[in-house]
Amino acid sequence: MHTEQIKEEVDKNIERLATLRDEVKLQLHLASLDARTEWDEKLAPKVLEAEQTAKELTEATRVSARELVTRVEEFLARVRESARHSKH
Repeated sequence: MHTEQIKEEVDKNIERLATLRDEVKLQLHLASLDARTEWDEKLAPKVLEAEQTAKELTEATRVSARELVTRVEEFLARVRESARHSKH
């Protein structure tokens, strides 16, 4: 993959991570302690690390950013589902 393509994909994933991070922060006030702990200890540090390493335009960075987007999207889906169940 060409360096410019890698940069574009990494930038896109970093933007997506920022959006997801903001949405997670909004949802966490409704989340369980376990969800907040998972975010604080496992996912939030990875998002920060991805943002910091995005400047390194490598294939590994591209793959890592894409995988992290998937993990955060899955986490957010679980938090939303948990919030829905707690309302009923």
